[in-house]
Amino acid sequence: MTGTYDIKWLLYVIIPFLLTAIILVVLHFTVKKETTKENWIKIFGFLTLISHISVYYYKYIVLKQPANDAGVSTFFPIYPCNVAMMLFPIVYLFNGKTRTFLIEFLAYYGVYGGVITMFEPSSFYSGGDILYWPTFKSFLSHSLLLLTSLYCFTSGTVKIGIRNIVSFVGGILLIFLPTGLIMNYILLKAGYDPNAMYLRYLPLEGVPLLNPYIISFLMALVVLLFITVWDRFKKPEEERWYVILKNKFADWQVKYKQLNSK
Repeated sequence: MTGTYDIKWLLYVIIPFLLTAIILVVLHFTVKKETTKENWIKIFGFLTLISHISVYYYKYIVLKQPANDAGVSTFFPIYPCNVAMMLFPIVYLFNGKTRTFLIEFLAYYGVYGGVITMFEPSSFYSGGDILYWPTFKSFLSHSLLLLTSLYCFTSGTVKIGIRNIVSFVGGILLIFLPTGLIMNYILLKAGYDPNAMYLRYLPLEGVPLLNPYIISFLMALVVLLFITVWDRFKKPEEERWYVILKNKFADWQVKYKQLNSK
């Protein structure tokens, strides 16, 4: 294999996935307190963010390059993964429903972002020295994002249920979309040519069907499918979301007939 998908890329995909699985299994059997689980999510979140912004210090201190050479996405939420990396460390500053909403949204998106970027790293790796820090940190930060997100599920922090789809769609509409619009506006005014949240240019040039709206719809569809399968195999029949919806619909039909019969 040559180019992006060479043996170095393959090893980097395999090794982090194995390490992630081992860490998740160990934590599952050793960590029981909710406060400790929260602390691990905070630690993983901070490590993700630190690895993401570390390229700035590497280029400025080690390579002696200008401070602005690290790339605008290092400190600004340009891409969806940037947003997730910046929000995960601070989710526990929020309380109640806001925290639940953020964690559910970030957990699902973090899995998407981590997996997709690991398997399609051409934006930052096209062969060469994979240990070159600006390249390696991109692999590392997305691996840590994936670990953080998966631990939200395996720790039981995210309670898998139909409410999750509301959080996921809500996050796209209330976080990603406004962030993209605002960042594109600000950076355009500042003289940059941004593509925040891929709202200005396609993620893959020449593939119009893979636009952010269709991708978001497909992501939401997969989340719904996952929740449905989970309900089917992990919950009693009467607690499955589609059974509850079916029963409510039957009740509405009965009430509607009763009202019409009067």
